Amino acid sequence: MQPPVGRWRRALPLFGTVIALWLRWRWLRIKRRFLDTERATQATHHFHRAAALSVVRRAVKHQGLVVKTCQFLGSRADILMDEYVRTLSLVHDQVPPRPWSEMRPVIESELGKSIDELYEEFEEEPVAAASLAQVYRGRLNDGTPVAIKVQYPGVEKIVQHDLQALRMLVNLWSRFEQVIDFRPIIDEMERNAPEEVDFIHEGRAAEKLATLLDDRNDVVIPKIYWKYSSQRVLTMDFIDGIKISDVQRQRVEGVHTPQVAATLVDLYNTMILDRGMFHADPHPGNLFVVPGKGADTRAKIGLVDFGLTKTLPNEFREQLIVLTSAILSEQPDAITGTMEGMGFRTRTRDSETYTALGDAFLGDVLRSGKPYADQEMVADINARIGSVLRANPLIDVPGDVILIARVMGLLSGLGKMLESETDLWESLLPYLDPDAEAVST
Repeated sequence: MQPPVGRWRRALPLFGTVIALWLRWRWLRIKRRFLDTERATQATHHFHRAAALSVVRRAVKHQGLVVKTCQFLGSRADILMDEYVRTLSLVHDQVPPRPWSEMRPVIESELGKSIDELYEEFEEEPVAAASLAQVYRGRLNDGTPVAIKVQYPGVEKIVQHDLQALRMLVNLWSRFEQVIDFRPIIDEMERNAPEEVDFIHEGRAAEKLATLLDDRNDVVIPKIYWKYSSQRVLTMDFIDGIKISDVQRQRVEGVHTPQVAATLVDLYNTMILDRGMFHADPHPGNLFVVPGKGADTRAKIGLVDFGLTKTLPNEFREQLIVLTSAILSEQPDAITGTMEGMGFRTRTRDSETYTALGDAFLGDVLRSGKPYADQEMVADINARIGSVLRANPLIDVPGDVILIARVMGLLSGLGKMLESETDLWESLLPYLDPDAEAVST
């Protein structure tokens, strides 16, 4: 299935879907006033199931960044209703693959040789189709099993047009809603988009992260084969693992899913707070569980797709550590000063606003004793932060924090899927200031 091409051919159907859902939601809100509790609940669940299916249908037709948005939302089992989690997660498996006749010329023109010359074996049916590329399984001439990631023809234009459409939507939103401003998120997407469609950047990011994490034996990062790679084709080791969201298969293979959740949290603590570089797109399509073998029974985390990988300036990383310590120990002045030093700005300088932001960012989840933020907690946080920001809106948010918050949200959703038992407070302490434990107890 070919996605629509052209700015308005991509924008108008997307606008139509969003507006139609909004109108149906407004009608439901009116209708529920005249229904009893049971019928109102049934009508609400019916609406959300239909809305989720409508979004999936639009994403499958549109592909591009719309698919990436659904992948993100489908991973948020911690805050979204089950109708959305179950339905939006289907996007991982429903992106229609492009035909081999369309993809083969990309490989051969990029690498300058025929498929037969490049690979000993090459399976023409892709093993995965994602938002910007699809992945094939093959074997090098020396017998090495590899995955070959191939970018869709014309994807740069599709990304450009999607960003323009999303920019128009959030600009329209900002005229009617002052509490939450989505424009910084679009700013960050626009900064990252060129790197996500550059496979040379992705390959180098994978190698750098592998070097930074070479002291850990619980993570698998594929080796890049540069002789068989270019800006639009990336050949790497094939990771034979289980999709992290496939909890049933993990259990069949003897994997203890809470251990996977604990490893994932510690891995991201290491990347963000200690090494200053992290994989910023941990949705289920990019994370695999590699079951332990022999005496080593602990499962490993396999990471793929390093297009969205962030390197933090050392000063910013240290500020993040100080901020986390201040949130844990409930120090309003330290929270305010650190957040301003990182680039946060509110309309009026007020420590109450920054403290509320710190609690929403991390504090409430840690103090709850829960391994992830559930729907009830998120609803409470949103209500409180909404009240605070109506009185004193945010006017500037550092882009790196937006990515970190996105990662935290994805990890929280995965934590629920994996039935995490991790004590988040204890998991953070080794990565904070030396006095953090004494201050927090």
